[in-house]
Amino acid sequence: MQLQLRQRDLRRAAHGFWFWLLLCAFPLGAEQERRSSKVERVIAFADVHGAYDELTRLLRAAGVVDAGLRWSAGAARVVSLGDLLDRGAGSRKAMELLMRLQGEAAAAGGALHVVLGNHEVMNLMGDLRDTTPAEFAAYAADEPEGLRERLRAEWIAQGKGSAGQFDDRFPQGWFGHRAMLASDGRYGRWLLGLPVAIVIGDTLFMHGGPSRVLSGLSLEEINRRHRSALSEYLASLDALVTAGLVDLEDPFADRAALAEKRLAESPPGSPEVRRARADALRRFAAADRDPMLDADGPNWYRGAALCNEASESDVLRPLLDGLGVKRLVIGHTVTRNQRVVSRFNGAVIKLDTGMNRAVYHGHPAALLLDRDAARVVYADEAGPPAAISPEPLYVASPVPDEVVASVLAGGIVTVIGTRAPGTLDVVAEREGQRIPAVFVEAGGDAVRKELAAYRLDRALRLGLVPATVERDVQGRHGMLQARPERWVGQADVEAKSMRADGWCALPPQFDLMYAFDALIGNEGRTSDRVLYDASSWMLLLTGHDRAFGASKALPPHPQAQPPNPGPEMRRRLATLDATSLARAWGNLLPNRDRVALLARRDALLGKTSGEAAR
Repeated sequence: MQLQLRQRDLRRAAHGFWFWLLLCAFPLGAEQERRSSKVERVIAFADVHGAYDELTRLLRAAGVVDAGLRWSAGAARVVSLGDLLDRGAGSRKAMELLMRLQGEAAAAGGALHVVLGNHEVMNLMGDLRDTTPAEFAAYAADEPEGLRERLRAEWIAQGKGSAGQFDDRFPQGWFGHRAMLASDGRYGRWLLGLPVAIVIGDTLFMHGGPSRVLSGLSLEEINRRHRSALSEYLASLDALVTAGLVDLEDPFADRAALAEKRLAESPPGSPEVRRARADALRRFAAADRDPMLDADGPNWYRGAALCNEASESDVLRPLLDGLGVKRLVIGHTVTRNQRVVSRFNGAVIKLDTGMNRAVYHGHPAALLLDRDAARVVYADEAGPPAAISPEPLYVASPVPDEVVASVLAGGIVTVIGTRAPGTLDVVAEREGQRIPAVFVEAGGDAVRKELAAYRLDRALRLGLVPATVERDVQGRHGMLQARPERWVGQADVEAKSMRADGWCALPPQFDLMYAFDALIGNEGRTSDRVLYDASSWMLLLTGHDRAFGASKALPPHPQAQPPNPGPEMRRRLATLDATSLARAWGNLLPNRDRVALLARRDALLGKTSGEAAR
């Protein structure tokens, strides 16, 4: 007998672990109501992750609740950006608190909205990789009587392991947790009714952010499609369990593969039964691939939080314009300094500051939107609400780019080893900051061109070229250029068939590279001059000694297949003129190089000579 929760057991115990009855046609009036533009005050917080004590301190500090944890925010709208669950022992208490406050808020003329995070969806789908034993323990009293003992006995009888191994795999409270988070359980019913996106006034609230998967969709359609995708996944999983193709202990990511293996190994049976089982497997495999539930789905995607603004703007801006809002507030991605920051000239606010201090060592924060002003309350700081600073540029380092450049320019350089003839691995250190770098011995012309590429990159705010300074090391002249702690070149990627596995897609990054190389007239881009941060797979460009010059034509490769810069890159290119180039370069390159670059820029933008003259 397979170890699985049989349908009759689940129904009798109200466990419903695999059996989900969510309707695709769930009412959408709640999302429509949240479009109200007459809201005086909005308070938002993100990513509780079971940190109940930090949450309650924050809600008190923000004026959401009083000392007794009763609603005290009047007619304000309060938004949780999801991820109440996983990683912390208090996730159940956090849900109970917010569920109660929803009723109290409504009675006071306000509202408390909860947006689904990826961890809520993971728990609904049975992906429990981040659920802690302390979280399971909170559900010990909800375990159906006798169920654990019976399943443990079956586990041992089938030779799958010892009693201790069973309890390690299914900690105390595991079955109660699954019962309460089933579609017919107290928390499952509540979570399944939540949206993945809401709009209040001129602000869109999401957990992750919008990818191209959401392009052109209305708010109502975003929520409808996500709910439909989740419903189909759960219903198709139910069918696999009923068919005996999925077991209780199957790893979440391997369900489809294991079901296919079991189907292939099962007795032939009648053609009708076998056909039905194969159809159930195909249905589940399709649901498992639905982009709404994948890395580009609205509660997983990190583009607005992490990816290059010069390309990501082309995804973000159309969606904001289509929804008629001016800003997006997101959680999901902990900010680097555990402070609330903005991106895209204030159009994105990153609100996940690592509330669970035991895990992230963060500063619980609440966003206040009041009369078009955006400020932040930190639970562990006294004084008035703080302003929101733009997120610094980070290139090749977890340290802000301006700091990296300063350390390279004035820090103490220690040689670590020789990478190639004339190239040294080094570390630059200053005031406690340690920056990995390479020193390249080079003549004045090569140094000037590399510096020109770096400074132009920063003038366009691209962040493709690592911070670069002119320095002497061990009596040799050349340049220092920052490197990530771990990096890899394109040549190695190709030779070793390495797989890029970062949150930011490579094609948009390469599109920026092609446009940049066309702009600077670069004829020297080879695979050894294309690098990646091995931890994030962000693209880095180096080796620009064959760029610039007096030619006004695009270099040979872009002539054959001219880059087509997106709207944001085109806008940035259009800001270049003789004055901005002089400000960026100083005396690095002669005037003829500036004139040639602007001519290539015009070719990239498709301007005629007459238009360029105007």
